[in-house]
Amino acid sequence: KFITVLSIAMFDQVIESIILLFVAVDPIALIPIFASLTQGLSKQDIKTVYIHASFVSFGILSAFWLFGASLLGVMGISMSSFKIIGGLFLIAIAFQMVFEQRQERRQNTADTALDDESLQSLAIFPLATPLIAGPGAMTAVLLLAEERSNEPLEMLINFTPILAIVLMAAIAMWLSANLANKVSPTIIIVVQKIFGILLGALAIEFVVTGIRESFNLIG
Repeated sequence: KFITVLSIAMFDQVIESIILLFVAVDPIALIPIFASLTQGLSKQDIKTVYIHASFVSFGILSAFWLFGASLLGVMGISMSSFKIIGGLFLIAIAFQMVFEQRQERRQNTADTALDDESLQSLAIFPLATPLIAGPGAMTAVLLLAEERSNEPLEMLINFTPILAIVLMAAIAMWLSANLANKVSPTIIIVVQKIFGILLGALAIEFVVTGIRESFNLIG
């Protein structure tokens, strides 16, 4: 019975972490952006771009998961303080999603890169960063890393959301050429609003937890 309860708790934690990373990365919004970035490219070039973007973003998020806490320690920043500022940052992203500001900002970033960057660098900027492994995703990964333990199985479970979200982003880019003209902008907007509200709620939880830990409050 104890093992069953523990497994359910781990499953719930993984689902919550995947949702947090999903709304931070927003793979659905990548569909029209990737399609516009790669318009006119050959199928092989498109494949090269999304494969490179997936590996680079995976490497960035993995590095933050592994060494983010150590970096904070070197800089003398406590995790409780990071929870507060990270939560506030995620709230800002949630606000942009709910009020339809994020998609326009990301599209403007993509348009700039399309004019100025070569095909090779396109995979790194703006796709890998900041569209996939952006500040919001890095913040979420650092918060996620705090929950990991030294047990190999639990570490693997804790790392699963990162792998899952990068895979989702890769699938979104892979499907973008076929789906960009079929997915209604209205649907994308509705999904962004829903997940923006969820992200805001999770972000507030981080802020509240950080305040409690910083001031040793019980509740």
